[in-house]
Amino acid sequence: MQTEKQLSIKGLYLPAIALCSFLFSGNAAHAALVTFSFTGGASTISGALLSTPLGPSPLSLGLPVTGSFQFDTMTGGVGGNYPGAVKAMTLTIGSYTSAFALGANAVTILQNTNLGGGLVGDRWKLVTAADGPPVKGYTPFSFDLQLDREGGGLFPNTDLQNPPSLSSSSSPLTATRWRLMFQNDDGNVVTARGTFQSLTAVPLPSSAILFGVGLIALVGLGAGGLRNLRGPQA
Repeated sequence: MQTEKQLSIKGLYLPAIALCSFLFSGNAAHAALVTFSFTGGASTISGALLSTPLGPSPLSLGLPVTGSFQFDTMTGGVGGNYPGAVKAMTLTIGSYTSAFALGANAVTILQNTNLGGGLVGDRWKLVTAADGPPVKGYTPFSFDLQLDREGGGLFPNTDLQNPPSLSSSSSPLTATRWRLMFQNDDGNVVTARGTFQSLTAVPLPSSAILFGVGLIALVGLGAGGLRNLRGPQA
């Protein structure tokens, strides 16, 4: 009888332990990934990418811009530069979409740096290789974004951290910019660029939360089964 109880206990707990190990090992591998989505507009598009009587183009000023990026907050780096941190990216301009490609994929945190135009301040920068359909003989090869605050005070340090809020009243940004770079077979480079209207953290999927709740319930059932097997205590 004692042996049967021990086998039943193992039958209840071993699946729960195995599931716990799977869940926590999976979370350990992915818990450092954070995703942000954004919206914006296109303020400048090189003439070579625009429609002409010689050919149409999917790009034009005034089109809505949406996208997202993902990076690993546990990536190591030196001096505020974190190569390999970016894991995913998409940028959609109207009906045209460019996406992440292997290559340069770094996040850089800069303090008291040259922002251009004689300005000095802090900058959160992301750059990654990009891919997508060619536009009038030009193929996307690089995407980057910059979030600046003139005068500094945007970051307490250069540790890898989430991008600053666009709506912060205590540390308002003084410039935001995204840029998609294209290149043709002759090596000529042209760009589409614009600004951000929103930048929002994407929450953990509800399916993952439900899975965690189910796991807790499973472990609880195992504990309840153990108490039942023990029976009343003398």
